[in-house]
Amino acid sequence: MGMSHALPTVLMTDGAGSWEAIVEAIERHLLPRLETLGDSLFAVSPQPCPHDLSVLPVLGWSRTRRDRVPLFVFVFSGQGQMLLQNYLVVLKAGHGVFMPSNTPYAPYSVNGDRIVPCDWLWVRVHSFGVSVLRARLSPQMHSQSLHYTVRDRRLVELFQAWEQERSRPNANPIVTKGLLCAFFGTLIRSAPFLPASLCPRHKNTDRFPPSLCQALMLFHSRYDKPLCLTAVAHECGVTPAHLCRLFRRYLAMTPWQYLERLRLQIASQLLRETALGIADIAFLVGFQDLRHFQRLFRRAFGVSPSAFRGWRCPRSRTVASLRAG
Repeated sequence: MGMSHALPTVLMTDGAGSWEAIVEAIERHLLPRLETLGDSLFAVSPQPCPHDLSVLPVLGWSRTRRDRVPLFVFVFSGQGQMLLQNYLVVLKAGHGVFMPSNTPYAPYSVNGDRIVPCDWLWVRVHSFGVSVLRARLSPQMHSQSLHYTVRDRRLVELFQAWEQERSRPNANPIVTKGLLCAFFGTLIRSAPFLPASLCPRHKNTDRFPPSLCQALMLFHSRYDKPLCLTAVAHECGVTPAHLCRLFRRYLAMTPWQYLERLRLQIASQLLRETALGIADIAFLVGFQDLRHFQRLFRRAFGVSPSAFRGWRCPRSRTVASLRAG
């Protein structure tokens, strides 16, 4: 029998989720292993799934998924256990796996009720660069860093060169190792983009109930992920109906209206400060449907996302202007 309740997902607060800590972990753990093993570091031997294996219910990470972009996973410490194309993959500390785009996988699996702690690195390769996340699993909870976005075309070019070389019948392992070392070396020398709206900025937040503050932190740390009102309310220790009442009383809107405006504000910042494509921005802030994103953006700002790049929006139309009660 698997677990019947989902582990909570919380934001890392011990410093391990900072960009500096992630860079240090890559330097200390990933790069030395890559130097020794080459790109075989990310090759795995899937095993048949045991009968008692199930997807570990973790808030926001529970379902089998398919990322639209390629993904590197590496375990800093502990042991990771995931489902990959209906097979079991066990990753010990110092090992990783590479997943091409649209590979079906479940990040966490469990045998019965036994949860093995692990400390993971997730690196997704986009058309503009990469996004980086650190996540930790324990029997009590699942914690994660912010999602860091690194805009650097060199990373994309190095990754593409690695994929091209490894696909050759006579691929040179020295070349593939060099390309991956250059990829991760460039990554740790890069500066991530952090939206200005990662933390709630409201007047009189000291008057907000703790459950509302917790919901706001969840939205601001996981705005790019699908969120379920029931799960968010459960993590905040209230019912969905009560959480909706809190948002209406203190912010004069529903939780989903707040989340929608937050995503649109971060999208507007990305439009102003980066050259990312509109589809990439929509995906990064949590919209799966480009047309839906464009429709909501035009409704909020009065212009299309492409027109917005040369237009300064009135402050009154940003989340910063939301009433705080």
